[in-house]
Amino acid sequence: MSEVTDKPVDARALHLQLAVNRAHSAARAGDLDLAARLLDELGELDGPGEPGEVGRATVVAALNLRAKVHAQRGELPEADACWSRVEALAPDDPDAAAGRRTLAKIAAGRRHARPVVHTGRVAVIAGALAATVAGVALIGGAVKLISGDDREGGGGSGSVAEADKGSERLSEESRRADELKARLAAIEGDRTADAEQRDSALDEVAKRLAMPGVEIRRHAGDVQLVFRTGVFPYDSVIGPEGAEALTEIGRRLADLSAETPVETTVVGHSVAVPGGAPSGGSVVALNRARVAAQYLAQDSDLRLTDFRLVSADQRRGPFPATAANAPRNRTVTLLITPKGPPPTP
Repeated sequence: MSEVTDKPVDARALHLQLAVNRAHSAARAGDLDLAARLLDELGELDGPGEPGEVGRATVVAALNLRAKVHAQRGELPEADACWSRVEALAPDDPDAAAGRRTLAKIAAGRRHARPVVHTGRVAVIAGALAATVAGVALIGGAVKLISGDDREGGGGSGSVAEADKGSERLSEESRRADELKARLAAIEGDRTADAEQRDSALDEVAKRLAMPGVEIRRHAGDVQLVFRTGVFPYDSVIGPEGAEALTEIGRRLADLSAETPVETTVVGHSVAVPGGAPSGGSVVALNRARVAAQYLAQDSDLRLTDFRLVSADQRRGPFPATAANAPRNRTVTLLITPKGPPPTP
């Protein structure tokens, strides 16, 4: 199990580490059903791209533990399948190699196998039964093979010492599990706080910029301002109503930015015309964004460099691309985005 460090780690990795840690603890406590259920809930860990996202070592540890639990329960084909997947990810893994060798001997009839029945701590029972039972026991996180050759001298002080070591390891893993759980809670708490802060900022933007003739469209990460009528009657010549509205919005943006820092993107729109490009944006749309930015800045403390200017695709106007909507789509829209952490996916 990986040590807890101060390096950044995503919530998926912590969830996986915590689940594997709990499954280890359940197996050592003798609850193989719980261990199997916790591991099964993780799904297919070695799918395309997965090891790179959550850590190959943790995935290998989870698959190794699955194999050992299957072996404990007498599910030898399933155990072999898990160890085969481990070898695909880590060809030199010693646990997988040793486990598969033993399973091959059992399949060839050169070794007897019988599931070990657990009613208490795994290490204690494995030590007590080592002199009489043939099978596979999970001790201290590794597979211990118990056969007829192990029956002499299998009990005594060695078993007690092994049980003590298992108890120490269990305590250490419990401590690590608590640390991982605390880190995961902190990450989720930070995400929740960021999301709440962002939602509050978006609400404030929507409230402060609401005005007649402007439609507010609130999205997960920004607020879009859409003018109900076209701002530009033709080319990049602005109409009087549009000029007045943009000037007022510029003043409000300046006041808003002093309290809630935002980024403003001015999106120019145009309508596809016969003989012109049907998509890909246009010079006319970009000029409309430039003219709109001038009106946003002229009566405020904002500068032209405070705005990001872009051209929208001709097919992506604020209103459906119909002949009736053509005058409304000769316009600009504004995207107001609070500065800060992005929204959680």
